[in-house]
Formats: sequence, structure tokens, C-alpha cells
Amino acid sequence: MWYITMKTIKLFLYMSILTLVLFGAESLLSEVLKMYQKNELKNNYSALELLKDEAQNGNTNAAFLLATAYKNGKAGVVDINRAIYWYKVSSENGDADAMLMLGWLYYKEPKNLAINLKKARYWFKKAASHGVDEAVEMLELLR
Repeated sequence: MWYITMKTIKLFLYMSILTLVLFGAESLLSEVLKMYQKNELKNNYSALELLKDEAQNGNTNAAFLLATAYKNGKAGVVDINRAIYWYKVSSENGDADAMLMLGWLYYKEPKNLAINLKKARYWFKKAASHGVDEAVEMLELLR
């Protein structure tokens, strides 16, 4: 019986620590989002590194924010290729909004990226399969 109790206590402690770490990361992401909104992100290397670390560890919010920062030039200069990379990272973790953004990027031909309707359809289809109405509408338009 003592063994079960110690195992339960260890599990509880582990879950508590994990919760604190995740809460801390989300709190930091909230601060980074504020920096993004104030256009202060490009001058803060540590904030960009935090986003990259969180994104690489499966945080879809961090990957999406990082991709959007590159797309809009808020992480320095506009870098569509990096934006696509981070949107793909986010979408691989199930982020339907990132799938939609990839569809739009391939559909609208931003700077340095050729229109690619095949890729646009692919990403709109993935977003639509996750219930994104706008993606369904775009697929109807692309028929």
C-alpha cells in the first residue's frame, strides 16, 4: 500500500510541475504576443528564440505567431519561406488556422512565392477537413 501511495505522490508532483511549466510558457507567450502587437518583436532576440523553442516543442500558438511575424515582417524583414516553414510546423500539430494560412499563401502569390493552386487546394482541403468554413468556400471557388 505504501508503494501505491508514493507512486501516486510522485505522479501528482510530476503533473504539478508540468502544469507550472506549461502555464509559465503560455504566460510568456502572452507577453511575446503583446510585443508583436506593439511591433517590438523584431528588436528582441530572446523573444524570438522563445517562440522558436516553444514552436519546436509542439506549441502551435508559438509556431503560428512566429510564422505570422515572418509573413508580416515583424520578426525583421518579410520572409515568406520562413513563414511557410513555421505554418507547416503548426499545421503538423493540428492547427487548422495554419493550414488555412498556407492555402492563402499559395493562392495569393505573396512576395517571392509563385501562385501554386495545387498546393493551395491541398492546404485548403486539410483546413476544411478540420472544420474551417473559409477553406470550404475557397475549395468551391477553386473548382
